[in-house]
Amino acid sequence: MGDSAAPEWAANIRTRTGPIYLSIVDALAEARAAGTLQPGDRLPAQRDLAQQLGVDLTTVTRAFSEARRRNLIDAAPGRGSFVTSGGAEEPILDLGMIIPPSPAGVNLPGLIRSGIDGLLRRSSADALLSYHPDPGSPAERAAGAEWLGGEGDRLPVGRVAVGPGAQALLCAVMMTMSAPEDVVLADSLTYPGFISLAATLQRRIAGVAADGEGMRPDALEALAGATGARLVYLNPTLHNPTTLIMPARRRRELIDVARRRNLVIIEDDPYSRLLPSGEPTFLALAPDLTFHVATLAKCISPFLRTAFLAAPDAEGIDAVAQRLRSIALMAPPLMTGLAADWIRNGTAAEVVGGIRQEMEARHALAAGILPPQAQGHPCGLHVWLPLQHDQKAAPIVHAARRRGLAVSAGTDFAVSDDAPDGIRIALGAVATRSRLEEALRSFMTTLQAPTTPTTALV
Repeated sequence: MGDSAAPEWAANIRTRTGPIYLSIVDALAEARAAGTLQPGDRLPAQRDLAQQLGVDLTTVTRAFSEARRRNLIDAAPGRGSFVTSGGAEEPILDLGMIIPPSPAGVNLPGLIRSGIDGLLRRSSADALLSYHPDPGSPAERAAGAEWLGGEGDRLPVGRVAVGPGAQALLCAVMMTMSAPEDVVLADSLTYPGFISLAATLQRRIAGVAADGEGMRPDALEALAGATGARLVYLNPTLHNPTTLIMPARRRRELIDVARRRNLVIIEDDPYSRLLPSGEPTFLALAPDLTFHVATLAKCISPFLRTAFLAAPDAEGIDAVAQRLRSIALMAPPLMTGLAADWIRNGTAAEVVGGIRQEMEARHALAAGILPPQAQGHPCGLHVWLPLQHDQKAAPIVHAARRRGLAVSAGTDFAVSDDAPDGIRIALGAVATRSRLEEALRSFMTTLQAPTTPTTALV
């Protein structure tokens, strides 16, 4: 053991689970949060701390390096290491944001550079530098029709619009198809961006109960009748957050309810292109009822802030386009031009294939670390971890944040008080697989640790 007593904040290092260097970092974070360590406090020299803890110097050196990365401490040459004040800018390993990873075998930055260069050579400068208030140029809308149509019949271009991301299109559809104080039906756990959008637009969301196949038809029918709602929002493929893929039978059952109750369907479909094959979309099964939104940000890159909308008819597109002009005016010509090029020449499919390959490797990695109840599709961008009855997401998320990890609590997705609790873990935002493994192992240490006053929310 060491030659002298360990400092108070590090006294329980040996009782923690996981790598010792991370235990040292976690103890630093918790002591700073609890006030045991104050900003400006000087830490023991690394060699002294190693002796006090009875560990190798390299272990402490690695711990201090990670603590600096997390902005827990800072080093002053010749003076030692000091506790920082921390704050919102503290670096984290991001398991919270759903972002596609760098595609395996594809040089995405190189494709972006060459794609923009080619677009600038071929296109008129006037076209790229002008306002485009319409729902996309004919070429861009045709590319959207190709993307949305997949292997099936091509959609008429007049039923397709281009927008600057899915959120803008969802907003325009909601403004077109509903009014303030109207009720919109959605899963009891649903996309937080939609919850925020509904609140901004003063629409009320009513959560519909689900089972193992997704939204329950009987619950939809009952709630539609009770509320008089005319819109239902669905994310049926790789559902956010539960990762569920709704089977075709359930989709048809919900369509039958929508027809009986005169419901319009908003289908949010950011992920289905990640699947090598999948269930038919609501757009394919009920084109006369469905406003279908598909973004490229989740299956290619947020760099392409481009999304496509399919509406039941050209009149619907015109009405949505009028609303879209009032909130976003247009999609950026350079980005939409590049997206259209990539769809036509196969680059988009190549990038999606590389992302699918990378996600399969990341899911295999996660399966060896996360608990067996974790749910996820090998091609999806995230995992849903249902919690045991004695677990609550909020203190776990809070404790993970102190470890320099970001994950998302089930309450972020909850529309109703009876929505199931869990934690969403995104697998794409962390830059490399080795860093992802580190993040997941650190999260598991958090998950397995008992909740204490230093980690619980008050």
